[in-house]
Amino acid sequence: MIKRKLEEKLLIWKNRDVHKPLIVRGARQVGKTSLIRDFGKKYFDNVVEINLEKQNHKAMFEGVMSVEDLEKRINLGLNQTITPGQTLIFIDEIQESQRMLELLRFVAEERPFWHVLVAGSLLEVKLQNDWNIPVGRVEYKYLYPLTFFEYLEGMGKTSLVKELMGLGMNQEIVYKQLVEDEFKQYILLGGMPELVADFSKNHDFGRAREILTRIQSTYIEDIGKYLKSEQERKYLELVVSEGPRLAGTIFNYEGFAGSSYRSREMSEAMRKIEKTMLCAQLPAVNSTVLPIVYKYRRPKKLIWLDAGLVNLVSNTYPELIRGEYGGKLMEQLVGQTLVAMMESGLTKIAYFAKDREVGSAEVDFCFPWEGKLVAMEVKSGVSLSSKSLTQVIKEGQGRVVPIRISWGKLMIKNGILNLPVYLVERWSDFVGENWGE
Repeated sequence: MIKRKLEEKLLIWKNRDVHKPLIVRGARQVGKTSLIRDFGKKYFDNVVEINLEKQNHKAMFEGVMSVEDLEKRINLGLNQTITPGQTLIFIDEIQESQRMLELLRFVAEERPFWHVLVAGSLLEVKLQNDWNIPVGRVEYKYLYPLTFFEYLEGMGKTSLVKELMGLGMNQEIVYKQLVEDEFKQYILLGGMPELVADFSKNHDFGRAREILTRIQSTYIEDIGKYLKSEQERKYLELVVSEGPRLAGTIFNYEGFAGSSYRSREMSEAMRKIEKTMLCAQLPAVNSTVLPIVYKYRRPKKLIWLDAGLVNLVSNTYPELIRGEYGGKLMEQLVGQTLVAMMESGLTKIAYFAKDREVGSAEVDFCFPWEGKLVAMEVKSGVSLSSKSLTQVIKEGQGRVVPIRISWGKLMIKNGILNLPVYLVERWSDFVGENWGE
């Protein structure tokens, strides 16, 4: 079992007096089902699992009329009894049944003492149709591929995680070379849970590549599940098959990935793929003044689901084996970490770029934090030269929290937090200590 950080939030949910059904959302293959099953085994006496992709389960529950009817079908159809506080009801692949999704509202009202966890993929796509999520009657959590710290846990490096979590400003990392080697392997493999679980046992790079290939093929095959019309298939397939090559870069819809397709069709395709949570499109901002005004008409920065898939599609293995870590891959890694850390969706990540006529400053990531603007610049080496970041600091006049991410030391120099790339998950700890109120 790979320990996921989301488990802590699920435990908080479990221990509340009143429980709304909680929907765990995420792309396919990120470990939603495994997480909930393991959570159920660990904290409940029994788990009632309803998998709506199974034809017998879908047939059994598709026509459910009420919460009382749901309980009857669980009792008689699955031969299980629901004991409040001791039973977890796990509804998997909720996107396969509109009726079950809408029934969650009545579960919240009539059985607030039940523990109901729900997993869904492609749910955002379904909501574009006539589906309605019971607003205010359910909670949401989001799951992404493993972050570096979760990856270390999966590889059995628990003591190393504790070392990194306990590290203070200006402290030397005792096992610095070991940490860097582990992070370089994480860059190579990525954080898809099935791959990490297999690699921790077999240490076989060939098997790892086969797993990634199968996952990528699954994503392409899934396209048929959310097509509105056959005409849009070619646009969606282009995004899924070629999108990883553009990860970590600013891109245009027009002529996407060297195609001859127009902006309108590609923008619609990108939005749909983003709703499946395979990628994130980060908008531009051009001012340090809060609240942030996003420039949605400008080109966006693309962050793909996982660096391992990016490496597979882009075939960056020869460069990585030679120890060459390009800037766009480093931006992908930092970007996917930030997306996973801000899983609530309440904080929107962007990139900073001045309008051409007024300057050339460009910073890789920015987002609001406690009344300030966090500005992150990612360096693929150890260089501490940051002309753009310096310009943004000057313009910000005290409103900007500057972070430079590289392979360098953990320290504050010239008012900039220098953060080793393998400590991105702890950015808020160090910022809070030095920029907090």
